[in-house]
Amino acid sequence: MRAQATFALLLLLVSGPGCSQEPGPQAPAAPSELPQSAPSPPHYGIEIIDSHVHIEPDLAALALALDVLEGSGIRRFVAKSAGAWGTPRFAYTLAMKGVLGDRFEFFCNIDWDAIDDADFVSKTVEGLSNAAAAGARGVKIFKNLGLRLRTADGKLVPVDDPRLDPIFDAAGKMGLIVAIHVADPVAFFEPVTPDNERFDELSIASGWSFHGGDFPKHADLMAQQERRIARHPATKFLLIHMGNNAEDLGYVDRILDRYPNVWTDTSARIPEFGRHPADKVRAFFIKHQDRILFGSDLVVTTHGLQLGSVSPTPPTVRDGIRFFQRHWEYFETDLRQIDHPTPIQGRWKVDAVDLPPEVLRKLYRDNVLKLVFDASPK
Repeated sequence: MRAQATFALLLLLVSGPGCSQEPGPQAPAAPSELPQSAPSPPHYGIEIIDSHVHIEPDLAALALALDVLEGSGIRRFVAKSAGAWGTPRFAYTLAMKGVLGDRFEFFCNIDWDAIDDADFVSKTVEGLSNAAAAGARGVKIFKNLGLRLRTADGKLVPVDDPRLDPIFDAAGKMGLIVAIHVADPVAFFEPVTPDNERFDELSIASGWSFHGGDFPKHADLMAQQERRIARHPATKFLLIHMGNNAEDLGYVDRILDRYPNVWTDTSARIPEFGRHPADKVRAFFIKHQDRILFGSDLVVTTHGLQLGSVSPTPPTVRDGIRFFQRHWEYFETDLRQIDHPTPIQGRWKVDAVDLPPEVLRKLYRDNVLKLVFDASPK
């Protein structure tokens, strides 16, 4: 089903805009322009499912998203920002699910506004139960937990705050996957000066800097993340953004070895883990081939596209397709010193890792089918 057809069907179901959630600043809308051809590696005939996108549940945003995804050969995808149960965004996402059917799965979110209320935990668990019954496959927890969420007394709520334990336990009992974003790249915790390797990016998205004030250190947040995982062995955790510590593959390797209830994805982190020697990264993907999902972190709103990060100029559909082609080049070829998908995330090149077809099949399709779509690969 092409974007135009889906757009027309959704028009019958929904009448009103969604509400934009995280992740960050957006570029202005860009016209939809599909290139005449989109050459890319052949993927060995493997279907590619994007396990990590954010699509505002709005007609124009969905049409734009499908132009990019379908133009890149991606038919199935998972939205990580369906909103909290009871919100208009959640209702509109359900309508989108009704149109897209088995092409689409989604994760709900938590509304933290009532964190100080005595019944916050019980109401949150009830909301998750309702969301699961409505079809949510998991709950995505944004990085505001640990970095920005505060109680009425002004104190930050840590990732491993024991008051939240019943929420994570309940998610496990409901079969909801907990996709959690903890911290951000290490450079975001350093002074924003021209010496910062992410200075270009932080100059546009100044709110992504977590340097100074009472922000925790990156290492402290990683410790909070691990304590959270350790307390809930019956809950499935999807540590997005390459374990939330893509600069340190040794850390991610250890977490995957120690906790069998943990998976990770590649979303928006090729620039970080791509700086490691290609043979080291290749060995990591082969070792953990059953636990890594392909994800792009594509964001589509009524204001336009965000391709893994902010952009200095508004991205077009052509830019979006090239964004995905750079992923394919990285995973499927042995090219050296190529552009990574999001150049603003670092002025360096990466060496492609040329993954074996059987590993690509798990990365691109099988792992997300088993974990999220609850289906056995055929």
